[in-house]
Amino acid sequence: QIFGSTRVFVALHSSMLRLGRFALAFYGTPTRPRLVALVAQEEVISSSGQDEPPGMHMIYLPYSDDVRYPEEVHLTSGDAPRATDEQIKKASNLLRRIDLKHFSVSHFANPGLQKHYGILEALALGEDEMPDIKDETLPDEEGLARPGVVKAIEEFKAAVFGENYDQEEAEAAAAKGGASKKRKAIADAASQKSAAYDWADLADNGKV
Repeated sequence: QIFGSTRVFVALHSSMLRLGRFALAFYGTPTRPRLVALVAQEEVISSSGQDEPPGMHMIYLPYSDDVRYPEEVHLTSGDAPRATDEQIKKASNLLRRIDLKHFSVSHFANPGLQKHYGILEALALGEDEMPDIKDETLPDEEGLARPGVVKAIEEFKAAVFGENYDQEEAEAAAAKGGASKKRKAIADAASQKSAAYDWADLADNGKV
């Protein structure tokens, strides 16, 4: 609506990239005010075309009382847990195994938008069935099932939680299930005993 607004935006975007600055902005309503950071994103072009468009990322900023400093508590208390060299080694190995090479957000389509477009397409073509939408944001189960990844995960779990962690967790779940069964049995027995009385008659005769 304002003549020259595109030129102003391009100049601001270019200057933010050149100077390495972000913009502090107000976003929201007077009843729900939020401060946000606008971070400029540079256009990325490859031989196949535009990989990432130029524009702005909007990041919600915390208020001062939203920020916590748990490390200060741990530094003074002396009881902060520390990872051993073996645990750090196993964690590093796991991260190397599941690292996403050449990651870019442009490789992942928005599943909500894809479903929306699929519905519009089905309506436009008069189709009764919805097209299958592949959610690319879900974990790569096939990749995580590779022997090398599984081994790295198990070694990391053993280094952090111990060799018998799975067994102890199963025993704890079984004990919890036994307690809930006991409570259910007590409740069922109480219901049966309660059903043997005519509570309305007892109340009318003052015998409750």
